[in-house]
Formats: sequence, structure tokens, C-alpha cells
Amino acid sequence: MLLSTMAAAAPQPSPLDAVINALARGDGIAAEARARAAREAGIPDIELNAYFGEAALQQGRLADARRWLAPGAFSDASFESGFHALARLEMQQGNFPAAARAFDKVLSRGRGSAQLWVDIGRMRYRSGEQSLAFSAATRALERDPNDPRALEFRGQLARDAEGLKAALSWFERGVEAQPEDMGLLGEYAATLGELGRNADMLVVARKMVQIDRTHPRAYFLQAVLAGRTGHDDLARRLLLKTGESYQELPAVILLGSALELRSGNPAQAIELLDPLVRRQPDNRVATLLLARALLASGEANELLARFRYLADRPDASPYELTLVGRALEHSGQRKDAAAYLDRAAAGPQRVLVALAVPRGDDLAPILFGTGPIPMGVMEVRQRAGRGEDGSALDQARQLVKSFPASGDVAELAGDAALMAGRAPEALAHYEDAAAIRRNWALVERMATAYREQRRDDAAALVLSDFLRQNPREAQAAAMLARIAASQREWDRAAGLLRYAMQLERAGADSRLFADLAVAELQTGQKDQAVRLARRAYALQRTNGRLSLIYGRALQNASNSQRAALLLAKANSIGKLAEPVSD
Repeated sequence: MLLSTMAAAAPQPSPLDAVINALARGDGIAAEARARAAREAGIPDIELNAYFGEAALQQGRLADARRWLAPGAFSDASFESGFHALARLEMQQGNFPAAARAFDKVLSRGRGSAQLWVDIGRMRYRSGEQSLAFSAATRALERDPNDPRALEFRGQLARDAEGLKAALSWFERGVEAQPEDMGLLGEYAATLGELGRNADMLVVARKMVQIDRTHPRAYFLQAVLAGRTGHDDLARRLLLKTGESYQELPAVILLGSALELRSGNPAQAIELLDPLVRRQPDNRVATLLLARALLASGEANELLARFRYLADRPDASPYELTLVGRALEHSGQRKDAAAYLDRAAAGPQRVLVALAVPRGDDLAPILFGTGPIPMGVMEVRQRAGRGEDGSALDQARQLVKSFPASGDVAELAGDAALMAGRAPEALAHYEDAAAIRRNWALVERMATAYREQRRDDAAALVLSDFLRQNPREAQAAAMLARIAASQREWDRAAGLLRYAMQLERAGADSRLFADLAVAELQTGQKDQAVRLARRAYALQRTNGRLSLIYGRALQNASNSQRAALLLAKANSIGKLAEPVSD
């Protein structure tokens, strides 16, 4: 009798518990079914609106989610869940002011959960208030130091602001606390791969498969690794396992199109890439892959019509220049092609032309500002394009005052100051931007600003710190090597240039070959110097500097007759530049 009485007195689970548990698992379909059952059991809509809305949101049915969430008719128990879901809905649709109002509703009732602060941080980052995202991440971790989404977000911020190795420590901490969280494991594996730790990446990706054989990211990560190591058939099989949910992701499209190109199927690559480039015209990787696919499929005129403008920029990359040059060759315009190919062979040029532009979602109105950033950005760009450097800088300074938490605006102001010849001011703005997003483009600008002040040691320190965090950045290694060469530290220069060459592999240009040839010559490696100088010269035979370097390498290797011819050629071209310059 006592046992039956105790059983009768035990609290019975509420029908809402099953709904909440399904939502916590991310199973919107099950959550919706359980919410309907709870409604049939007599639970009123005001108790269920928040959960119906969140279930629809998880299923991607945004119109249905808005119908449940927008009125804000939530019970006290579901108040936070309802407005949190509404904020996520507004974020997803790019309406950041409305998302902020929904978050404010939640915070009016309390301090907010860790996951709430993660979403606030993501909103701030996407809306251009990037520095405020860090404070939101800190608050999320104060609420729950082991929350997987808070640790994941903090790691992502560290990857942007500090580098891959800094991010790795956050993801490792997350995986220790939540060893089976797929989001954390995915970020951890991806970061290991970016660091070149392929074996470790594979171990983590296989662990993900053991935890959930249906999770697409586990197979995608393995497909990336297989593609990177040349196992294309395996990469394709793994991509197939990602299923339809991943087919529209840019990263999956890029990998799939690269595999098609390598297999000699450029038409299939074009079919994959063209919609992505039209949807994301600023996606440079997708654009270049599409251009390459167009060239491979014999559509040179289409390539020129759509992408020649990229090669006409003063800061065009050697790859962009080569693609356009080859397309011009294919279309019979050999004289024009030669100009582009010569520029490509000369290597990347240190030219600052394109001021920073907000990326992707940063084009939305700024949450706490007075208006959208793009209008001010375009005005600065237009003034700079007309050569009105002082006016452009004044406008950029005004933007910094209006949007002090935006890393994009800080980078823009740094560019404007550098173009106006104010390197110290540029560095101050760049430091603000780097506290949020320290990528190679920004670090290169910082090093350039230091070098314009003849502060090579400071430039080298910035480059070394970046390379330490991002060890696979070949351009950073090469720039650091050129500083070492300018200081006649030849052993260090040679080591860094060899490392850059190893990273670049087939993508090395004539400048990299030539600079390494000089460094090898200075360290006594005569045969190696000749081999490298020959490769540089073969890429650009009309370049006086390359003729000079090849001639001197042959001269040191006692091939005086051939050396004399090359030195005479260099002299006739009239470009007797220093052997290593930047």
C-alpha cells in the first residue's frame, strides 16, 4: 500500500516537457507533433505559441514561425523561449533592429541564458558591431562556462581575431567539456585541417561518424581531406553521403566543382558554380574557379566578358592575370594576352586600391548606428577613386565616430589614412580592426604601414605573430623573408622562402623563384640557385631583373658564356634592380 501511495504522489511529466526536450535536440518535427498532442490534451495556445514557433523555425518554415511568434502572445513560462525564437527569426531574415527589440524583451525579465547571449553576440557581429560580440561571448561563458554554443562562438571569434592556434585551444576546451557535441567537434576538425594537421583532423571526423552516422558535416570534412590529398574518387563518395541538406552550401559547391575540374568535367563545374557566383558575386574563390572552368571548356569570350575587370585592377593576382591572359590567347588576341601574362609572371604587386567593404550580412543596417554603413563606405571609395585622399579620410573618420564598434569601418579608415600618406593613423585604425578580424589582407596592410615608416622590425613582428597563428599562409612567410633579405639575414630569408615555396607548390610565381634563387646564392647553394633562377626566367624571359638574377647565378656556377649573354640582356632592358625587393 505504501509503494502504491508513493507512486501516486510522484510528479507526472508535463506534456510540455516532451516538446521542450525535442526542441533542445533540434528535432523540430517531433517538437511540433508533441505540441499538437499537448494542445489536444487541453493545454492552451498561450502556453504553446513559443514552442510551435520554434519548431517551425527549426524546420525552416519561416512564415509559419512568424505567425506563431510575431504577436508575442506567450505565457510567463514560455516568455523567454518565445522572444528568443522571435529574435532568431528576425536575425535569419536580416532584420537586426527587430531582433534587438526581441532580445531586449527577454533581458527585461532577467540576465539571459548562455545561448541567448551567444545569439546576441552573433547578431552584433553580423550587424557590424563586431567588438560588442566579444562582450556578449564573455557574458555567455559567465552564464555557463561549459555551454557548447558559447565555447564554439568564442572559438570562432578567436579564429578571426587571433588566429587558428588560438581558436584551437577554445575548441579543445569545448570538446573536453562536451565530448560528443557535433558543432564543437566539427569546428575542431576544420581548424586542425586548416593548420595542416590532417591525421588529427581525420581522427576527429571519424569520431563524429561514430557518434552520428547521419551527420553530413562529418562526411564533408573527410571529403575535404580526401580532395586535399588527391583522392578524388573517395572525396566524391564522401560528398554523396552529405545528402541534400549540404548541396546548397558554398563550401560543398566549391569542393564539388574543384573535383569536377580535376576530373576533366568543366561543364559540370560551370553548372555548379554559375548559380553560386550570381548569388555571391564577391565570393572570389568561386569566381576564379568559374573563370577557370570557362577557360577549360573553351568559353574564353564568356570569361573575358564577365571577369576581365578583375585582371584590369592594379592589385590583380597572378592567377587572375593568367586566366585572362590565356583567355585572350584562345580568342586570338595575343598582343593583349602578353601584357597580362607578363604582369602575372612578375608576381603579386603591393598596391592598395580597394578600400575595405562590409562583407555579406554586414551590408544590413547597423543596429546601434544612425544608418546603413554601405552609403558611407561608397562615399569614401568614390572620393578615394577620384584621388581625393584627404576628403576620403575625413569621411572615413566620421564613419569611425558613428560606428566605433565596427571592424569593417576601422579597416576602411586605415585604408583611407594609408592612401593619404598617414601611416601612423592607418596603423591605429588597423589595430582596432585586427582586434576583431586579423586576416592576411589586413596584416599585409599593417606590415606595409610599418615599412613606410622604416619600422621593418615592427613589420617583421606583426608578420611573425600572424604566421605563428596561421602557419599555412605562404604570402606571410614570403613577405617576412623579404624583410630578412633586406637586412641581409640570408639564412633566415632562405628558410622562410623555402617554406613559402613548399606551401605554394604549383602556385609559385617568378618572383618567389627568383627571390629564393638569390637567397640560395647568398648562402652558398650555387646549383640550387641556378635551378631556381632558370625556372623564374622561364616564366618571364623579358624581365630584366630575372635575367640579371639568372646571369649572376650562372656566373657563380662558372658558366661564364651563358652568364654574359644574360647580363647583357638585363643591361639592355635597363632594369638592374636590387636582386631581392618587395
